[in-house]
Amino acid sequence: MISRALIGLSLPTFQVTVDAERVRLFAQAIGETNPDYFNGIVPPTFLKAIDGENNSSRRILELLDVELTNVLHVEQQFDYFAPVHVGDCITVNRKVIDIHDKRDGALEFIVIESLFSNVSDQLLGRAKQWVMVRNGARKVNA
Repeated sequence: MISRALIGLSLPTFQVTVDAERVRLFAQAIGETNPDYFNGIVPPTFLKAIDGENNSSRRILELLDVELTNVLHVEQQFDYFAPVHVGDCITVNRKVIDIHDKRDGALEFIVIESLFSNVSDQLLGRAKQWVMVRNGARKVNA
């Protein structure tokens, strides 16, 4: 079982400068055809690419002592407050906001919140990610 004392665990904040080529490739990869996303405005879901910088997702799991082979990303939620543009320097804050279990601990769920702000400390977006951990050799019936 993951220690509930780890709720509130935060990674050190980090910054990412939004690169035009990376945004273009991301937009192509998701099939985006809106020309705005090729001319300086960033697709909203690009925030998911930013929050994974520096292997931050892997780092959170390591700090929680969770084996990557037992993990499944099960849900993602985004709230957008302001547009992100190519060239913006984005500060990312990632924090574990909940850990709970189901099926007598056979499944544990980690909820991670990411906050994205600009150099003026304006909150641009928030993401919540639910990660499921399958524990041990316990059999889980669907």
